[in-house]
Amino acid sequence: MREAEFKAWLEAEGYSTATINTQMADVRRLDRAYGNLDDLPDGQTLASIRASLAYSKADQRAGRPSPCKFAIEGDLYDNLAHYRAALNFYRRFLDARSAARAGSTYDLTPQDVLDAIDRCNSAGSMEAFIASREGLGDPAKFWLLHRGRRYPSSAIVRDALSRNGGSALPDEAQCKATLDALGFVVIDWPAFESLRKTFLTRMADFEDFHRQDGKYWTIERRDKNQLIEKVRTIAESSADDRSAGEQIYRLLSVGGQGLPLSWRTLDEVQKADTDLRDRFYTVVATLARSDDDPLAAITNGAKALEQLKIDGIDGLRRGEVLAIAISVVGTVHPETATWFKISRIEAMGQRLFGRKLFAHPQFQPTHLDEYLQLTRALFGLFATELNWNPVDLFDVQGFVWVALDEKWTEEDDAPAQESATLPSTNEEREALQRGPYWFVGASYGGRDDQAERFLAEGIWDIGSPSDRQRKQILRMQPGERIAMKATYVRRNGLPFENRGRTVSVMQIKAIGTITANAGDGKSVSVAWESGYNPREWYHYTYQPTIWQVYPNNEMAKRLIRFAFDGETQDYSWFLQNLSHWGGLPTEEAPAPDPVERSPLNLILYGPPGTGKTYRTMAEAVRLCHGLTDGDPLLTDPARRQELRKVYEELRGQGQIGFVTFHQNYAYEDFVEGLRPKPLADGVGFTLVAEPGILRRMAEAAEASAEEHVLVIDEINRANISKVFGELITLIEPDKRLGMDEGMRLILPYSGARFGMPANLHIIGTMNTADRSIALLDTALRRRFAFRELMPDASLLGTVDGINLAAMLATINERIEYLFDREHQIGHAYFIGCRNRADVDAVMRHKVIPLLAEYFYEDWAKVATVLGDGNNGEGPQDAGFIDRQPLRAPDGMGGNEDAAPRYRWRVRERFNYDRLMGK
Repeated sequence: MREAEFKAWLEAEGYSTATINTQMADVRRLDRAYGNLDDLPDGQTLASIRASLAYSKADQRAGRPSPCKFAIEGDLYDNLAHYRAALNFYRRFLDARSAARAGSTYDLTPQDVLDAIDRCNSAGSMEAFIASREGLGDPAKFWLLHRGRRYPSSAIVRDALSRNGGSALPDEAQCKATLDALGFVVIDWPAFESLRKTFLTRMADFEDFHRQDGKYWTIERRDKNQLIEKVRTIAESSADDRSAGEQIYRLLSVGGQGLPLSWRTLDEVQKADTDLRDRFYTVVATLARSDDDPLAAITNGAKALEQLKIDGIDGLRRGEVLAIAISVVGTVHPETATWFKISRIEAMGQRLFGRKLFAHPQFQPTHLDEYLQLTRALFGLFATELNWNPVDLFDVQGFVWVALDEKWTEEDDAPAQESATLPSTNEEREALQRGPYWFVGASYGGRDDQAERFLAEGIWDIGSPSDRQRKQILRMQPGERIAMKATYVRRNGLPFENRGRTVSVMQIKAIGTITANAGDGKSVSVAWESGYNPREWYHYTYQPTIWQVYPNNEMAKRLIRFAFDGETQDYSWFLQNLSHWGGLPTEEAPAPDPVERSPLNLILYGPPGTGKTYRTMAEAVRLCHGLTDGDPLLTDPARRQELRKVYEELRGQGQIGFVTFHQNYAYEDFVEGLRPKPLADGVGFTLVAEPGILRRMAEAAEASAEEHVLVIDEINRANISKVFGELITLIEPDKRLGMDEGMRLILPYSGARFGMPANLHIIGTMNTADRSIALLDTALRRRFAFRELMPDASLLGTVDGINLAAMLATINERIEYLFDREHQIGHAYFIGCRNRADVDAVMRHKVIPLLAEYFYEDWAKVATVLGDGNNGEGPQDAGFIDRQPLRAPDGMGGNEDAAPRYRWRVRERFNYDRLMGK
């Protein structure tokens, strides 16, 4: 090993004496055991040695023996981690040698510079050192930083040159370039003095970093310490990587103020495909939990994040990749790395060191080394020369962020980073204007109004959130608008004619802007607007605690303008357009068009694989968001994942319900039934009425003006008369609440009065291969519109030479001839096929078993459909199904009139030629 050079590199990098001694000792031992680390045998590398020393916590628990070539005393897990780290240090040293920074070195080595530093120290003072040799020059702008002390860069380089017999007298800039090229840190001292003055002005009571009071502690350090502990707790917990990663990212993006990570990236990740989202959060957890040394963990994490950008998370740009990898590791290991924001770090590199940091568009480990070397140099300067007693590298980051904050507001004694999580660009503001807007209850886990406390503490929270509420709160982003509400009903004293009918009311008690998300699924920080006078809003309300509103329909837009822009509510417009107020027009408004307020009862039916699931999602989203039939979200196949996401969001908000009927499904499951409830003394039970999904959906729709949709999958598989019971009448459009013949019935178990609101739509699906539409209950057929979905071969193309459209059309024509049109094969089975292997898999695992079921295991008909039919009686090698005659057993061979019997076998490899008529 290059021992002297390695030690000089460690010293130039600014590592402490303890770190240098440890790394030197560990590398020496590895060098002796595994051979010369600079000239390893063929097939062996530093990386392979390091990989052979892998040893996890699981290995430790299992008692796995040491993989090392030499005996290790003490804790095996910790010691092997140290040896792996030592190999990383030596690799970085070799990388630095092969990728030297630009600039002439005048044939100097790092050791020459270190020797000159030693001579300066031995001289007793900087002045004595400069006076000891002619031509060293007076210090001016650039100073060498080494082990926390400053050395005049020109004097050090010129002294080293003269000792080596050189006669050159490079100027100050050339001396700085030489030291940079040799791997040392040179600071622009006047620039640092300017930043130090700015820092001390803004932190007027600053004494040192250990002090736990004053402005620096309050603004920069206290919350960071709390987040460090929270992240470490999550990293050490038993939570799986995906869950832990999401918790950690939320803490560092929406868990407080002045955070390093972007809430916009969080929003983009949440919108990504499930696989990409899971991979992203797993990378975050791996960064926090890595057994590797921190710098290797950052490198591996950055590369994984760059791959996620390639795979589809476009928001992972260069700065965000660096921020995530460095900040997550820094939070767990603040002695090694820091929180990271590319704009501040680039400014630091340019202002203080004249360097362009992280210049390459992709992550480079040598750039990370350079940044951390500069950070360690500042840490040493703070600790030794300035006596500021920094705790860890986070104090260096704190200094940089305060001193370089060009938007600092002296009036508030607070840095602009305090609101760094809020939107600052036009693009961010436009994104927030698209929603969501949050309307949240003023009660805290019960009936007590907490409005005054929320306003005083600048928060909104909930005591014991449900799983759904927790997810909603975690979605709240800084910058989004929020309104505190209370909902109730009123019959008298209304500002419009209600003719004795009950009206839903929502009082807006306060409005504000979310400033931070605690990441605990319980609370957010809010800048509530002062002087707001509570106002009442009618009709378009929502009773649950959290209402997430998007400006995607006219009613929602009017509510948003009422709450946040002070617009008055147009009562007549609502009376005209709310379906359940259809029989109550105002004097100014004409009677509403009955078509516009007609609830939809729809059944989508067809053979399997014809896209019923996709059309159900599209229809439900269309109804909830008031979209037109031709909206691209509903019609563009490329936006299917986006459509599914919108559909799932509506399900999560309770606007869409889903249930699957089956043979044992009953009225008690669908409407309401009696369920046992233990008595208070624990002895025995009583029966209480529990609502089914229909009653729950109906009550939610009645309490809200939002459109609701109940999806009933396989509606034909249950006994309709038994499941709907007397409510089969109430689902008729003209029997809905608010319609001309609206009515209520008394439910048999609870005795409650129940009606079906006009804003609850029902969409059913049925597979005609299971049951013909002609066999459906007549009462159901009269109350539903039926929309047939048949196979559409035109949606298919050609894959690896197989014309899928022609193939499907041929198969279905033969099925219709041999059976009927209701048992055809749907196009959806093939829609995702990208190659021949995909087509083979669909044929083998979907189509052929379905044909066998259709034809009751009559394999001759299955073969005929697939083009393998043959009127002969001999063996047959076909495209999909081979046929082999069976020999009659002894004793049965005399019946010459007996029909031949065959053994049928699905082929290992398929040939599509005969099916395609070739």
